Amino acid sequence: MLKKAYLYFSITALLILFFSLSIMAFESDSFFTEEEQGPEFSYSGELFPEYRLFNDDDNQGNIDLDLELAYQTDNYDLKALIDYTTGARKEFDLAEAFVQYYAGEYQILLGKKRLVWGKGDKVHVVDQINAEDMSDFVNPDYLDRQLGEEMLKIDRYFRDGQALLEFVYTPEFTAHRLADDSDSELGNWVINPFASVSLEDISSLTGYSQSRIIHKVEDAFPDYNNQLALRFTDSRQGIDYGFTYYHGYLRDPSYDKAVLLSAVGNSAQLDSDKFEELLTAADLHYDEVDMLGAELATVWRTINTRFELAYFRTDDISGNDPVVRNNKIAWVIGGDRDLAISNLNLNIQLTGEKILNTNEIKDNGISDQEYNDDGDYTTNRLIVKLEDSYQNETVVPELTWIYNLEDEDYSLEGKLDYKLQDDLHLELAHKIFSGDAGTTFGQFKDNDFTSLGLRYSF
Repeated sequence: MLKKAYLYFSITALLILFFSLSIMAFESDSFFTEEEQGPEFSYSGELFPEYRLFNDDDNQGNIDLDLELAYQTDNYDLKALIDYTTGARKEFDLAEAFVQYYAGEYQILLGKKRLVWGKGDKVHVVDQINAEDMSDFVNPDYLDRQLGEEMLKIDRYFRDGQALLEFVYTPEFTAHRLADDSDSELGNWVINPFASVSLEDISSLTGYSQSRIIHKVEDAFPDYNNQLALRFTDSRQGIDYGFTYYHGYLRDPSYDKAVLLSAVGNSAQLDSDKFEELLTAADLHYDEVDMLGAELATVWRTINTRFELAYFRTDDISGNDPVVRNNKIAWVIGGDRDLAISNLNLNIQLTGEKILNTNEIKDNGISDQEYNDDGDYTTNRLIVKLEDSYQNETVVPELTWIYNLEDEDYSLEGKLDYKLQDDLHLELAHKIFSGDAGTTFGQFKDNDFTSLGLRYSF
């Protein structure tokens, strides 16, 4: 893997050198005179080598390189984003590659693209088109976790660009990309796809490694095609608002929990030879869904407020099918404001969801994949971020706390960004996880780490 990493890094470095020479030639007088106007080629990117020290004294070094290439004309743009991250599930990834055509009030995009819809600040419930790369759990920013999706996107502007109608069609549906290597340079961020059965139990019964189990589980899902989405956004009298419709699939996997529990309870049914048969019998799938969403952002007094609301309608409208997820509503509400102390900014957001028709879940009992022992089918997550800056934003300290109210698990990160030069930043951070073993953050309570990185922009 290390040789492959160096190979990818060398290829990327050669690409940078090639395009640097191309730009030098493009801007020279041997091609164009100063009076001539022509297409513009540009490149930009970031190089971020990082060193992580985990609590178990495991030291990990990794490199993240993003290279964006752009070719712009009066009528169309060609853009590509190449991402290389050591330790990621897919180390070398063409994150974006698309052509965008401009025709008056219309814009047409064809290719691989990452979209972010919604008014939340890096937290969304109406944003459904793209899957996430969980190779590094939720440590990267929201956009950096998004996986590009091949799509046709048509935009139509109204009212001199104030209002926008977006149409998106994707021929395929991509599931979340889970971490599969406990020895990754990014750390051990392997997530159990089965909430009701531990990977350790399956591994001990089958003799498979956790990585092989995850691969077999992913291979057991059928292929899904077609996503369709519409979004209308507008701005009137200081209020930005929008409405979204999405037809596709939930990215939380569904399965026959009763079959899986029965097999784990009877070890004779779960050896390596029968594991694939079990996955077939468990009916692994992603539920088809229609989502209706609304979003809003405005300034209320001194607070920049944000709001998102979404309703998810699955095929299990009545809620009595234990292998199909129930309908639900989800929300984001929050805002930020500057404080009268130093340059402090306080950002608070609450996101959550409520599963509907829960009486039917109780009737199905433990065999229902959404069954909860305490009978609580509402979840809320609080995200609090406090940021300051000193010396004309040369030094930027930041504290982020993410807390799940029902499970009482959390992550807490302290971060310091020091600008050495305009294009060079030193980043120091410490992150801790706490909670019970089966919770979102508690499963990584042994993964507390301190990191030191150098971010170079070009």
